[in-house]
Amino acid sequence: MSKYIFIIIVFALSFSCAVKATSENKQIKDEVLESFKSLVDASKKLDSALYFQHFDSDKFVGLNADGTNWNSIDELTPLIISGFNAIEKVTHLKFNNVNISIIDNFTAILVNEYVQSMILKNGIEVNSIGGGTQVWSKRSGQWKIVSVSASNKPSASAP
Repeated sequence: MSKYIFIIIVFALSFSCAVKATSENKQIKDEVLESFKSLVDASKKLDSALYFQHFDSDKFVGLNADGTNWNSIDELTPLIISGFNAIEKVTHLKFNNVNISIIDNFTAILVNEYVQSMILKNGIEVNSIGGGTQVWSKRSGQWKIVSVSASNKPSASAP
């Protein structure tokens, strides 16, 4: 009889641990998604200072859609600032497919697909469709991006 009680206790403890892990994963996903939404809001506002608050400037590396590396935040910064400065208004920015994978309590990977339309300061409308991968880390106490990888789809039609 004690053998069965032991098995029941082990099962109950395993179930309890699984429920706790699921609850922690949901909280982490919610936190990362909230940070991602804040990053998107900064993009829509074309606020580069607010945008870069979402990056870990000491650890950042990334991959541009053209296949070149960003080996530090210093290589990404001028591209984002000049890009934001060239845009008059973001008219549409939607993320149709966002998925977050939890690696551990301090690391998550967010993948996304997006559709974007904007009007440049010269009056030209630009549309882009693509996706990205972001590695988020909470080692500093806040969720920060430590790496990105960008991808553009060949034909970008507006929504």
